Amino acid sequence: MRLKKEVIFQGCEFILLGYSADLKDKNIGIDAGIKLSLAILLAVASSFCNNRLDLVYFTLYLVVITILLKSELLFILKNLASYGIIFVFPYLCGLLLSLALSKLFAGAIYLNNFNFEATLFKMVKIFFIWYIGSLYFFTTPFISIVDMLNKIFFPLNSLGIPVTKHLNMIMCIMDELTKSVIQFKQDILEQSRHIFKNNHLGVKTKSKELSNILVAFIANSLQRTDEIQKKIELNHVNNYLYTLRISKNEIVAILSFMIFLMFFFAN
Repeated sequence: MRLKKEVIFQGCEFILLGYSADLKDKNIGIDAGIKLSLAILLAVASSFCNNRLDLVYFTLYLVVITILLKSELLFILKNLASYGIIFVFPYLCGLLLSLALSKLFAGAIYLNNFNFEATLFKMVKIFFIWYIGSLYFFTTPFISIVDMLNKIFFPLNSLGIPVTKHLNMIMCIMDELTKSVIQFKQDILEQSRHIFKNNHLGVKTKSKELSNILVAFIANSLQRTDEIQKKIELNHVNNYLYTLRISKNEIVAILSFMIFLMFFFAN
């Protein structure tokens, strides 16, 4: 069940689907501001992993908070896959290219002083930061993040920096993107299934039909940009709902993080 939260605008009400990567009601609720602070501190702490034992401790702690936040195994697999595609694969391509060049050109130094273990440590640390950020956004409703950011940066509006306006723009875009994704799943995928199941159509005809569906989707998305612009012009967020919350969940999260830091830096 997707979470829905109502955001009040001047003169009208606007329903925004809180983007949280299929965030469910069973997730443990922690204040968005406190969770962000802990996520940043945890990301900074990952840079102090200097040996294999540190990596093990850090990995175990990430596994614990992942379980406590009730994230699914699919979430972990998606993060591993996306990290591999975005970071590991390009790096391996560059490494293989350097190796090939060093073999082709005698005397050329492409892999001089290459330290595999140090490189692996850096890649793992980058993954920790990637995973921590992903875990934060996965378990935090988007509207809560926007509320918190507006609360923090609201004084910048008086300095001529339209923070609230930009946040309003982001919310409108996210709402339209959510609608586009829903439409894509319901309409376009269904049309694609019919095309592939139709044995009377040749490969060329199927390709043409699929391209027509894609063109129609792009045209519809371009039309939505006009709707976004109209909403941005008509709607202005002035009263955000975020207030710092300290409850049992926040206290447990802070205490557990402090215990981890003491244990981590003591070894």
